[in-house]
Order: sequence, then structure tokens, then C-alpha cells
Amino acid sequence: MKTNRILTLLITVAGSAITSAAYAAGGGEGASPWDAWMLSWRVINTVALIALLVYLLKKPLADFFAERRNKIGRDLEEAREQRDKAERTIEEYKQKLAGMEAELEKMRVELKKSAEAEKDKVLGNAERMSNAMVESARIAAEQELRNAKITLKNEAVDMAVQLAEALIREKINEDDRKRIVEDYLVKVGGMK
Repeated sequence: MKTNRILTLLITVAGSAITSAAYAAGGGEGASPWDAWMLSWRVINTVALIALLVYLLKKPLADFFAERRNKIGRDLEEAREQRDKAERTIEEYKQKLAGMEAELEKMRVELKKSAEAEKDKVLGNAERMSNAMVESARIAAEQELRNAKITLKNEAVDMAVQLAEALIREKINEDDRKRIVEDYLVKVGGMK
């Protein structure tokens, strides 16, 4: 159908060209009918060549363009599929991202709870250790105080003994010594 239209168009163009050539050839000086015939023959050859090319190349060109159209269609379909796949992938990632944000918020809450629990535990341990240190320091201070009292008492006793001894040596003479020894022997002898 298209071939018939093309051939009709070519014949019409050829006829016009021949008529124009004959008219041009007949109106000029020194122009012979042979020139018009040569011009007509060239136009006919060109039209015949075009017709032959259309006839010979019609099927390969039609196949080429059909294949090209099919390839473009397949490429478009593949592009649509890839676009759809990309949109699905984007949607999946959006959902995963939304899930990740929820998961991150959950992890933040859990970490905050864990940190609070750890803080309470550390504070509890610190308070127990502080109380233990205060109690230990109190016991050590009491022990040091007792030791100091005992040391002071011992020193006081030693000083008192030394003072008493010094006073006794000063105040007691030889007669007093003899009398003390005799009294002592009597008391010891009376115990027997």
C-alpha cells in the first residue's frame, strides 16, 4: 500500500520533471529536441533508480525499522521495569530507614535506662564505700584514742612512780627505811 503511494509519487514527480524539461528545452534558442529527450531520459533513469532502490531496500529497511522499533519498545519496557524496581527499592529503604529510626529511638531509651541504672548502682556503691570508710575511720580514731589514753595513763603512772620514788628518796632517811623493812618482815612473817 505504501509502496503504491511512493511509486505514484515518483511517477508524478518524474512526469512533472519531464514536462518542465521539455518546456524548457523547446523555448530556448539553439536547443534541440535531442536535449529535451536526454534530459527526460536522465529523469526517467533517476526515477527508475529510486524505484529500484525502494523495491530492493523496502524489505530490509522495513525490517530494520521494525527491529529498531521493537528494540526501542524493549528498551522502554526494560527502563520501566528498572524504574519500578528502583522505586520499590527506594520504598523498601524508606521503610527500613523509618524502622531504623524507631530502632534507634528504642536503643536510646534502653541506653538511657541502662545508664540510669548504672548511675544508681555506682552511687549506691559509692555511698556504701563512703559509709564504710567513715565507719573505718571512726573505729580507727576510737582505737587511736584508746591507745593514746593507755599511753598517757602508762606515762602518767611512770611519772607518778618516778615522782613518788624521788619524793620517797628525799623524805625517807635511814631510820625510816629500817622501820619499813621491819614492818614488812613482820607482815610477811605473820602471813605464814
